[in-house]
Amino acid sequence: MMNNQNDFLSIKEFASKVKVHPNTVRRSIKSGRLSAFKIGSGPRAHYRIAASEVNRIALIDMEDMIRRIIEKR
Repeated sequence: MMNNQNDFLSIKEFASKVKVHPNTVRRSIKSGRLSAFKIGSGPRAHYRIAASEVNRIALIDMEDMIRRIIEKR
């Protein structure tokens, strides 16, 4: 199966979907918490993030929320 361009999001698009600031997305990429690939090099390089990462991040956040609820009991 070939990936098309719609399967990938820019930092700004990803940030909008998960409701965080684009700088938060950049920090997550640099720390390795979020998978992305770089297009180009130098200061004009861009990152692309697989659209499936939205679901993965949502699942991680959901697991964290459940863990905190259980710990409070």
